[in-house]
Order: sequence, then structure tokens, then C-alpha cells
Amino acid sequence: MPDYMSADELSGDMQLKDWLNYWLENYVKPVAKPSAYEHYRDNCEKHIIPRLGQLSLNEITPRILQNFLNRESKTGNLRTGGPLSTKSMRNMRVVLDVAMKQALAEDIIHSNPVPLTVIKSCRTKRPQIMTDGMQEQLERYLFEEPNGFHPAILLALYTGLRRGEICALRWKNYNGETGRLSIQETVRRLNNYDAKPGEPKTKLVFNEVKTESSQRELTMPPVLRELLERQRLRFAKEHRIPTGEDFIFFSRTGGVMDPDNLQHYFSRLLKKLGLEHVKFHAIRHTFATRAIENGIDVSTVSGILGHADVTTTTHFYVHPREKAMSLAMQTIAPIYEPGKKDDELRKSA
Repeated sequence: MPDYMSADELSGDMQLKDWLNYWLENYVKPVAKPSAYEHYRDNCEKHIIPRLGQLSLNEITPRILQNFLNRESKTGNLRTGGPLSTKSMRNMRVVLDVAMKQALAEDIIHSNPVPLTVIKSCRTKRPQIMTDGMQEQLERYLFEEPNGFHPAILLALYTGLRRGEICALRWKNYNGETGRLSIQETVRRLNNYDAKPGEPKTKLVFNEVKTESSQRELTMPPVLRELLERQRLRFAKEHRIPTGEDFIFFSRTGGVMDPDNLQHYFSRLLKKLGLEHVKFHAIRHTFATRAIENGIDVSTVSGILGHADVTTTTHFYVHPREKAMSLAMQTIAPIYEPGKKDDELRKSA
């Protein structure tokens, strides 16, 4: 599908697959972050085009879209053949809506059928939080056993940084005198859609952190300042004296640490220690919850995590644990104390 199409080619008679490919290349790819472009393209190529791509734009009706969404909700999981999550369904519907809105704006279609469809809503999943015992066992191993991935995991435990933010950190982002760490970038492995034959199908892509609030400076506590200085010495010993462009957490060759490799190592480590499997992102949930339980106010935790809105912190990352709720309930007492009034009357007689 060429980037440029004539007015005759851009019509309601064109197939949905042709419009989606044109829309991706001309309206999404030039302005979206690579990760967002991959998200939109994956939805189109893996779900929408295989089911609806042969239909013309004029043939797409609310009923056809609703039947498609209903089927995907039951059998759309490409890995298991089972249902797709509500989040995945919502994302797919958004992709369709944005693409059809653009077609409507260009007078290719007369109406957008997507708003007339519905998808099932459900409660937000409870975030994964490590227990105190799990975290203690993990920390003990991370401190006592040498491994190149361990410092990165420890930084996540004590700052709540995302793995892409951790792997993108360079020495120019850290001031050893003040202990200030500046979070400016993130790195992620994405599909390399422009790869030529023989070239890798994926690549590591650096971007600015996703929001202005995500650009933040954190003062490192003593345990992390010591950890970062050990990282500096380790890099110098294994490679060279680090420059500002060198990575704080690095691969065996001294380059960037692949965030996917960090995730895979973390999963293997939990299995080795006999601990419950959680995603690397659960470390972020755990940090936020521990911080709140230790008396740090939600607004401060939100700033540390880089959230634009405090409600994001309270809704997704902080939830009470049974231990904290039990302790809180112990403080509940009645204002009225049975027998107290009778005692006072006898004393005044």
C-alpha cells in the first residue's frame, strides 16, 4: 500500500485492510512513539485484519463490528484460544474507533459505526504485591549473591522505577556528590518493522519518559548511593572508566542492559528461590504499598513514581494488606464506655 493514494482510491469501496495500512503509515507512524505504533499495528495485524480486512469500509456496520468484538472476547487470545482480557478488548475498540474517525473526517465513510458497539466492563485486577517474607528472602539473596542483574532489581525495590527507566539510566543522570538521580529516558525492545532481510526483527528503542511528570529527580538513600558507587567501580574494573554516556546498569559487553533480559532473569530467580511468580512490575506495586504503610503521604509517593495524577497512585498501586488492616482495626474503640456513667454517679453521691 503506497503512502500516497489518490482521491479515487480513498473511497468507501476500499478494503478495510488497505485503509488500516494507509492510516498506520500516514497518521500513526509519523507522530506516535514506536511503542504506540507497535500497539496499534499489532491490533490491526493480529486481530482486526484477519477477521474483517476483506470487507470494504462501506460494508462495516455496527452489527458486524459487534459480532467481531463478541467473538474476540470469547476466543481472541492468540496464545490460548480463549477469551481476551477486557483491557485488550478496550484497546482494540479504541484502535478501530480512531481509524474510523479519520476515515469519517476525510469523507471516506458517512458515519463511524464503532460508538454504536459495546464491550463488557469488569473490575480492575488487584495488583500483585510481594509479601514481607517474600521480599525479605529476595533481598537477602540479592545482597549476598553477586550477579549483574541484582543491583538493578534492588534499585527497583527501593525506588519503584520501571525496568525501562532503570535500563536507560546513564552516569550523566547521577550526581554522586548530591546523590540525585535524574529519570529522563526509557528503553524498550520493539519489533523492527523496517528490518531488511538478514537484519534483526526486534531492536532496543530509547524514548523520553512517557509524561512530563515522569521526568523527575530522586535523592538516593544511603543504601542506593553505596550501590551506585559499587556499580561505577564494577564498570571500571570490567570495561573502562565510565563516561557520562555509559549505562549505570550494563550488559556483559558494557552496553545497555536489555529490559526483557532483566524481566526473564527476575522470573528465573523467583523460581530458583521457590517464590511465587510475579511480574517485574510487581516490584513497583510493592514499593508504593510499603511507602504508604511506612507513613509516606500519597502525594509524595505519586511524585516518586512519576504519576501525573495522585488518583493513579491510589487506584492502581496502593491497596491495604490484611496485616495493615488488622492493625488499623485494633485502634477502633467506642466513645461510650459501659459502666462509666454509673461509676461517676456513685462518686458524686
